Amino acid sequence: MLTLSSIAGLLTHPGTQAMLLLLLALALAALRRVRAASVFTGVALTWLWIASSPAFALWLQNGLALWPPKAADAYATADAIVVLGGGVLPDAVADSPDDEAAQTTRLGFGLQLYRAARAPVMLLSGGDQARHMARDLENQGVPARSLLLEDTSANTHENAANSAGILRQHGMETVLLVTTDIHMPRAAASFAHAGIRVIPAPTPDPGLASHAKWWPNRAALTLSARCLREHVGIWSYRWRGWTWTPEETAVHADRMATPSLRRA
Repeated sequence: MLTLSSIAGLLTHPGTQAMLLLLLALALAALRRVRAASVFTGVALTWLWIASSPAFALWLQNGLALWPPKAADAYATADAIVVLGGGVLPDAVADSPDDEAAQTTRLGFGLQLYRAARAPVMLLSGGDQARHMARDLENQGVPARSLLLEDTSANTHENAANSAGILRQHGMETVLLVTTDIHMPRAAASFAHAGIRVIPAPTPDPGLASHAKWWPNRAALTLSARCLREHVGIWSYRWRGWTWTPEETAVHADRMATPSLRRA
């Protein structure tokens, strides 16, 4: 079933945008407006090439990845670790909790933070994913009493609003928030807007360093699409009043556990 989120994802994907431009070019060609059709064809192909290039994708990613990933034991302690849905446990986690593979997924890094005693409780947020994550963690030895579930949310705004209610019920104010680096600005701003003090603990997105900067490839196109969706999401959340503007963020900085969050 199509939702507003899925439609937004399609429309912000460079591949979809290029296809729409090409369809417009075909329509113009059918109307014998050859010059205009050629212009739109050129724009479509150029945009698709740029969006598929690692240089452009990494430029977009760098604009969102405001907090560099760190080792779990380098983070301050908090009341709880909040892991947003969308992650699995790498196979290496069970045998080697300090393995670098653990930091590549949300759930894996959340488990690392817990094992590093950064917080005594993990809150798992994200619709039906929360229960799946809880089962995985219990299989790795995390006691059920250390897990809180938020399993009714369908987007980042609901992640934050619903989780904030659960955290307040348990007298918790400061959290280590675990999500991907490009999703962190919107997620951290949403939780801060909900009244939670946030310590961003991002997981890195797969790198593109092995690819030539301007040679198009699918991985770069996927990363560009995800970053563009995040930029649109940040704007949309501010427009809906789900996060603060930069000016409002500065006024409410007392809710932030880190000064760098003021840029979100």
